[in-house]
Amino acid sequence: MRSSTIIATLFLSLYLFGCSCPVCEITQNRYPKIFKLIDVPESMKNRVENYIAERTGEEFFVNNIRLNEYSSYFDSLRYYWVYDISIPGKEWANGKIELFTDSLGNPDPMMDVVGIPPCNSNPEGCAYSITPGRAKEIALNNGIKPGIKELSAKFTWSVSRGNYVWQVLSVTSESQGSFGFRGSGQEMLIDASTGEVLSLSDWNVR
Repeated sequence: MRSSTIIATLFLSLYLFGCSCPVCEITQNRYPKIFKLIDVPESMKNRVENYIAERTGEEFFVNNIRLNEYSSYFDSLRYYWVYDISIPGKEWANGKIELFTDSLGNPDPMMDVVGIPPCNSNPEGCAYSITPGRAKEIALNNGIKPGIKELSAKFTWSVSRGNYVWQVLSVTSESQGSFGFRGSGQEMLIDASTGEVLSLSDWNVR
């Protein structure tokens, strides 16, 4: 088991399931949402979608991925694309693909591409058959401290794994005072397709 101390703001974002990836921070804080993606050339959209489908496989893309026109926009510098992942029959497996491109649809090399699962090269890794309840069971059976609240489980993108995982959190102590939230607990990451325990770590907000 490895221990880590996570600053309050990071944990609160994690615990409340807020956005914490670099792309999210940039889109929320740095670039203004100026124009929605209206009248975007079909060739540009096709280039973006081909880029995604090369990694997910055509079948997975067609069946499970849709452009989120409400969240996507052009900020006068680059295009920000959001595609939602929703798998029929697996309502827990909801993901979000985010990427920036130029006016030709080429991904911006200076920006992270987030959320594209490698289903084309690793179909078994995109089964996502582990339910939220099963993820909690696996966590309890593999040493996570139950804590003072019910375990929370989130289907989330892991940058280090390059795929979606279950993030199971326990809270073993918490308090709220003049200095804000303080607490501690554990975090377990679980493979969302196989149920393999990937990591177990402590968190502390002091």
